[in-house]
Amino acid sequence: MVEEQPKWRTGKICYIEIPAADVTRSAEFYQQAFGWKMRQRGDGSTSFDDTVGAVSGTFVTGRPPATEPGFGIYIMVADAGVTLAEVQAAGGEIVRPVDPVAGEVFAWFKDPGGNILGIYQQPGLAQTEAAAPADDTVDLFRMLDLATPWCLHVAATLRIPEHISAGRTAIAELAAAAGCDPDALHAVLGHLVSQGVFTEESPGRFACNRAAGQISEASFLDLGGIGGRMAHTWGTLLDYVRTGQPAYRQVFGRPFWEDLAAHPQIAAEFDALMGPAGHGIPDFDIELSDGWDQIRTVVDVGGGTGAMLASLLRRHPQAKGILVDLPGTVARAGEVIESFGVSSRMTVKGQSFFDPLPAGADLYLLKSVLNDWADEPTLAILRRCAEAAQPQAAQPQAAQPQAAQPKEGTIAILGGVSADETPRSLGIDMLVAGGKTSTLTQFTQLARQAGLEIVAARTQSSGRFVVECRPAP
Repeated sequence: MVEEQPKWRTGKICYIEIPAADVTRSAEFYQQAFGWKMRQRGDGSTSFDDTVGAVSGTFVTGRPPATEPGFGIYIMVADAGVTLAEVQAAGGEIVRPVDPVAGEVFAWFKDPGGNILGIYQQPGLAQTEAAAPADDTVDLFRMLDLATPWCLHVAATLRIPEHISAGRTAIAELAAAAGCDPDALHAVLGHLVSQGVFTEESPGRFACNRAAGQISEASFLDLGGIGGRMAHTWGTLLDYVRTGQPAYRQVFGRPFWEDLAAHPQIAAEFDALMGPAGHGIPDFDIELSDGWDQIRTVVDVGGGTGAMLASLLRRHPQAKGILVDLPGTVARAGEVIESFGVSSRMTVKGQSFFDPLPAGADLYLLKSVLNDWADEPTLAILRRCAEAAQPQAAQPQAAQPQAAQPKEGTIAILGGVSADETPRSLGIDMLVAGGKTSTLTQFTQLARQAGLEIVAARTQSSGRFVVECRPAP
């Protein structure tokens, strides 16, 4: 059964992180006991959505479990007795059974990660769910609706909410302000009204409701910007599936990255779309197998506007950093670097990561980079990292007698590699640029071809799957 999109509003509780000793085990538990949907994010972490898609979250390791129910989280169920049996069957433990004399039906359980959560039996829910269609009933026609998303894109591109807010509520006024045909616009708005977006106060006169207000608040709906690029690209899915290659050039005249380079404003919108999640979040950290004590120089390869690198430098004050990305991107990094207070320890280098990288660093980072590329360019990027990470003695320079034994650098990869058992998924990066997320087994072969060996691969406390490589002997 397809659920309505949850309502979004400031103040909504939207995301939770659940500590897990074993992410796979915890994911299996919540999927079996409660029917949560599991998915793999581009950075390799395992996320979940509840059964109505209203609350999402991620499993994280390296954190102590919530063993004391201070801040209580309760999961709604139709039948507490049935659910508790499913909890036990999935490997959970009942720590407080249902109190038969209590006014409400609730209980507490412990999940495989040691967290204590509650269940709450919603009165009348069992009858409601019994009357609903079976879970395997899917409304295909509703899933195939293309009119609604395109009407939303058009309304956003024409700035219809802004025109209405300015007092232009009649269809003729709106069409004149937006520069479009009144009958065609009327049809678009009429469809959106039928979907609960906008209201038609009287024939041909429109007003904004809360849903319409979200159009102007939402980023990346404008068909002239990066959102339009993404929307049109979905139309190339058949070509991509048939060939395994992106058909982006057929629509926009250039491959994706060349298209961004030719349109700086759209490239800036792409950086904003990636945002902190793509280029690094405040207080971002990476757990290295040998720790950070010996790290003195970090190169963030394809690091966008520098949020992740700046955050790492703030956490590790002994280190300096070099941000590598295209000239137009690193030109926008100054404000980010200043905001983290690391400008004295961070430099930028505007270049392609297919060109030789700054050599001799202790750590090379590739976050949300390899998932944008197919095998051949991924191999080229890895070879550049392998060249740069070679021990300095292997670089063309004068020998230094009595010097300490040179040490090779480490390459840490976040995104583009997943555990072998991770379910496959379809992402827009595959269509726009031919991106690929390799299994660890597949990546091991690529790494060997690039002259690298894998020294560590694991899901970290952030929930991200991280692979560490070094130049092969």
